Amino acid sequence: MTCIVNPGSRYRMPIVFGPAPGPRQHPDGRMWTVEETGRMNADWMKLAYRTDAAALERLLPPGFTLRGDPIVSVSCARFSNLYWLAGRGYGILSVDFPVTYQGKSEQIDGSLCPIIWEGSPDAIMTGREELGFPKMFANFTELKIDESAATAECHVSWLDYTFFDIQLTDLREEIGAEKRLPGSNGGAQMYYKYMPRTSIGGRDGADVAYATTAAAPAGSGGLAVNINFDDFEFKKWTARGSLEWHRATFDQLPLQFHIVNGMADLPILEFTDAEFVRFSGPGAGVAMNAQRAIEPA
Repeated sequence: MTCIVNPGSRYRMPIVFGPAPGPRQHPDGRMWTVEETGRMNADWMKLAYRTDAAALERLLPPGFTLRGDPIVSVSCARFSNLYWLAGRGYGILSVDFPVTYQGKSEQIDGSLCPIIWEGSPDAIMTGREELGFPKMFANFTELKIDESAATAECHVSWLDYTFFDIQLTDLREEIGAEKRLPGSNGGAQMYYKYMPRTSIGGRDGADVAYATTAAAPAGSGGLAVNINFDDFEFKKWTARGSLEWHRATFDQLPLQFHIVNGMADLPILEFTDAEFVRFSGPGAGVAMNAQRAIEPA
């Protein structure tokens, strides 16, 4: 008898060993309960800058257009005590900017995330396959936070090549800050999922090429989400900051040099916003179980 695939469970390669555990599925092949996910912790730095609109347009997949000012938001964070990694954690570096997406039957105003780096191969695998997130691997230093000096910094590398640095200064705690995850504040977050079709020379193109989002479809009455910010503890600091993308050669970053250089090609005309957030809350808040595909036009 061949392996039995349960349509009610999530699978990833290799499927023959059964349902795949991860942030959206318990090892038993069911959803995690909120109680099982415990509490996660995060330190999150965000810095935004204005860039050239024409340069930013070159990072738009099919169906997307720029919306409003060409502001790039860069987040560098550290997650810890994650239930689905049995208490372990990892670093994350992500980018987004405001866009409008025109699908077959819906138009969505939000933000596009063209690239995410993470320090855990497990997080990359689950996010790329299940959510359509454009994730790559990187090494992260600990977020160095010096409250007495009012500074924070992080450095991101691949093996021995550092390709990104971020520093925040003049950290000032904001009492009574709104409870929300840091980011661009640009509406629904969107991604572009692309999976190539296995073919000789790659001539058959893609098996999958569409945008994904957690935004509810129009007229649906909303999607169930697993984040209740009343259950989170937040501390927020406003700040000033700077960052740098270090251009790379093929020898330095064989599979990523074109991505890093694409970010470095965006001129930093002015920094517009900086913040540091420390929060903790139910681990289920990171599961992203509402992510869906948007049918392309």
